[in-house]
Amino acid sequence: MNSLLARLAAATLVLAATAAQAQPRLDVKLTPGPVDTERGTGSLGVTLSIPAFEAAAGAPLLTLPVVIANTDTIANTLTDLTVTDALGPVPLSIRDDPVAIAYARHWIAGRALKGEVTVRYRAPVDNTPPSRGSGPPYSLRTEGGGISGVGNTFLLLPETSTPYRVAVRWDLSALGPGATAMSSYGEGDVQMPAGPVGRLSSTLFMAGPMRRVPEPVKAAGFSAAWLGDPPFDPRPLMTWADGLHGWMSRFFQDTSEPPYRVILRYNPINAGGGAALTNSFLLTWGETAKDPEALKGTLAHEMIHTWTATGVGQWYSEGNAVHYQALLPLRAGMITPEDYLEDINDTARRYFTNALNDTPDREIAARFWEDTRIRTLPYDRGAMYFAVLDGRIRKASAGRRSLDDLIREMVRRRVVGEAATSAAWDELVSRELGAPGRQITEDMLAGRLMLPEPGDFGPCFTRTTARFRRFDLGFEPKSLVGDVKTIRGIKSDSEAARAGLRDGDVVTYSVAMDSVQGDPKRLLTLKVTREGRTFPITYLPRGETVEAWQWARVRGTLDSACVY
Repeated sequence: MNSLLARLAAATLVLAATAAQAQPRLDVKLTPGPVDTERGTGSLGVTLSIPAFEAAAGAPLLTLPVVIANTDTIANTLTDLTVTDALGPVPLSIRDDPVAIAYARHWIAGRALKGEVTVRYRAPVDNTPPSRGSGPPYSLRTEGGGISGVGNTFLLLPETSTPYRVAVRWDLSALGPGATAMSSYGEGDVQMPAGPVGRLSSTLFMAGPMRRVPEPVKAAGFSAAWLGDPPFDPRPLMTWADGLHGWMSRFFQDTSEPPYRVILRYNPINAGGGAALTNSFLLTWGETAKDPEALKGTLAHEMIHTWTATGVGQWYSEGNAVHYQALLPLRAGMITPEDYLEDINDTARRYFTNALNDTPDREIAARFWEDTRIRTLPYDRGAMYFAVLDGRIRKASAGRRSLDDLIREMVRRRVVGEAATSAAWDELVSRELGAPGRQITEDMLAGRLMLPEPGDFGPCFTRTTARFRRFDLGFEPKSLVGDVKTIRGIKSDSEAARAGLRDGDVVTYSVAMDSVQGDPKRLLTLKVTREGRTFPITYLPRGETVEAWQWARVRGTLDSACVY
């Protein structure tokens, strides 16, 4: 019987392997051209080979966003696009989705396709600061003789639901000796199992003379890379992140060890931010973010997404990442209680002084890019919601249960393919707290204030108040959306008006409003064009003074008591 079972198991494995090999394979070849780091220019050649792709005349063949998350892609700037199949060149036309904050372009086949389809084009690499303003750092850019970027800004993908195995290959000859390549899926050339082609959109790519931590690179687990020479040595920061990533893996009960890639690069407009991607994270530095200590919170936040990302909603994914971004490093012994307290109070100050903090969650998506006060709500209100929930669970269970148990259960469900949805979350909360738990969630979604109790951040800290000036641009925030930014709705009694800003001024800026909002002492400089003259206007974007909740250290408590 045992022999029969062994033969059946072996046969099953062979059949599974054969079925996997039967899936068609999409080949992606990436060929960086020479780069001019000083000018910030270059190009990336892309070749896609799509086997047995069938499309009728007039059917969509390829797609790429034109704008994604307020970020321009290469849809309008790519060159040398050709498509061929067994019958020769394929004529193309273009159809765009209706213009919105995010919309896509579709390349339409002028005739029916037959046999293997080959797509070739060149993607420009350009370090010019984005004209649209703040957005995720997805775009292709060059540094230190290499390139990096995210697939959603430069990869035209076939419009198909067919699962493909994917092979990514690199030709690095133009980057010179010493150049290597990596992506979210591993080092150099990689093979991916069958799956949707859309996963390439959330894939991170980098090639060139990369600096690495650890060195040599591990086949699995954490790995960091950067090009050129930032104004600080990234090695201690990335070594710290490597240790934290391992600690988090154990906290979230992750028994696997997939590759996790972090790349560091310059960002001219949203320095210190980043973007979480498939098994990877893009971290940025810049003129306003040169302190590696200040980047630790961003690294911790984005690594948490590796485990806790679900389809519940932004308040869930961003809220729990903010809640844990300092708490887990504190538990790991990798930051001090004072660092943790500073993180709590930064979030609390931004949330409790936010004049729009009563905005219902259902309104956030449509207004996300028009106002930083709206954009930060899922992060700040979500974090306060999780602190409230954690305090209630600990109290109801006499300390035997906590938010950790619910989050880890959601992680487990996602890993094994069970539902990790809003309904699943509501079920878990109800199981712990009953109807009052459901009410906390409903209140948060409705925009009601989330106020943690004095001890909800642990026994070392208690609630207090302080006075701060609200963030206030002094004009309609939507003025800063779009390629041309024209000031509208100037408030006559605002700091902006006192500094000389007027309605009708056309402005550019080189910082992200999220970071300006978060720092009550941060000045804002707008480059103003008025009546043919261009000049800077600098002011403190703050308005009325209000009282806000903060937390303070309880006198006489030991550091060891702060870890809960």
